[in-house]
Amino acid sequence: MDDLEGRIVENRPVCAHYYRCRVRLQKPIGNVVPGQFIMIKVPSSAIFLRRPFSIYECGKQTITILYRVAGQGTHALARAVRGEHVMILGPLGHGFRVQPGYAPVLVAGGIGIAGLRMLWRQLKGRALMLYGCSTKEETRLLEKVAGGTPGVATLDGSAGFAGTVVELLSRRLESIGGRPHIYACGPEAMYASLRSLLAESRIPCQVLVEERMACGLGLCFGCVKKTVDEVEPYKRACVEGPVFDLWQLSL
Repeated sequence: MDDLEGRIVENRPVCAHYYRCRVRLQKPIGNVVPGQFIMIKVPSSAIFLRRPFSIYECGKQTITILYRVAGQGTHALARAVRGEHVMILGPLGHGFRVQPGYAPVLVAGGIGIAGLRMLWRQLKGRALMLYGCSTKEETRLLEKVAGGTPGVATLDGSAGFAGTVVELLSRRLESIGGRPHIYACGPEAMYASLRSLLAESRIPCQVLVEERMACGLGLCFGCVKKTVDEVEPYKRACVEGPVFDLWQLSL
């Protein structure tokens, strides 16, 4: 983990309310595992605390995030222009653990694609990708990765399957060759639906949780998730996570 200085080289809208930001770092970042995140000092004097973002792409001395403009911090970041200075702390947290001998299935909901893109690229066509969003416009977040065509679900039926990505998964599970292992990133409601769908089969499933964070280092305990661990049920998303076993979470 390092605190790295960088300059914004790209910060542009992908579709309504969604931006992609690429930063050139002063020196290389450490080894990044898919599912890890960074804490960014937004270039605005009005924003004191850093903001957490999943690592969307990582090069030798570049790092890219995909984000949705929602709160004060992301609104300020969306106004940042090329050349502005940022500080990046990372890589942080525990990422996905690829399990050999299984057929990987990636399930992304909305901005959850940001947390799965690196894993999708790493698996190089060995994974089935399923992506769910609200409308056809948001499918622009799903930029192509070599090795297969992703399955798409939209809530309004304007592209692909009409329904949720978990409903799409339920239709595809039986056709998956081998033993599936699911890697997911999306809202908590999606995880609750996944849990219901997989309750009988207990298919292994890792999920990336997204929580508000003040420090990203486990010091403030502001991002805890309740688990089924009877000894120490509350785990920090920034340290013990952000990737958890679905069956260990209390949803």
